[in-house]
Amino acid sequence: MLNFGKPAPKEISACDINALAREALHLLSDRFLREIRVRCDLAPDLPAAPGSQDLIQRMLVNLLLNAAEAISGAGQITVRTGLLSSLPGSLILRPDASAQWVFLVVEDEGCGIPPEVLPRIFEPFFTTKALSTRRGTGLGLSLVYEFARDLGYGIGVESAAGKGSVFTLYLPV
Repeated sequence: MLNFGKPAPKEISACDINALAREALHLLSDRFLREIRVRCDLAPDLPAAPGSQDLIQRMLVNLLLNAAEAISGAGQITVRTGLLSSLPGSLILRPDASAQWVFLVVEDEGCGIPPEVLPRIFEPFFTTKALSTRRGTGLGLSLVYEFARDLGYGIGVESAAGKGSVFTLYLPV
């Protein structure tokens, strides 16, 4: 709630996305169940992307925690980075114009998102975990969306029930 009530600190600097991904995985390593494998596929020599290291870290942590919660039993989370010179057509949020974008992917082998739920996942307080033992607040993905919008980043989501989800952040270079 505090994030909605006050402006988020935005100390914009050149961000090493690979370093932020490694740091987030290190911070969360003890939060993942032993059955969950984490795979990193980080592109070498990525250009730095302008942004707030703190906000990028928060977005990534939220995406990783959601990915881990979507997996029941054994499964894998993949974190991938790379560079694009053109954007895919279907994005939830379009990034600022640029000649290139660094992308950051969090992919899981979890339960996936049913098509009727997908349009609502970034709404504040929307959660599918209300009746689950893992109660959610419905704020994680809404914060990801708000931070991305404030920073001029894009978001893509691909998912199918029973087949996992792929969340991609697009950061203008």
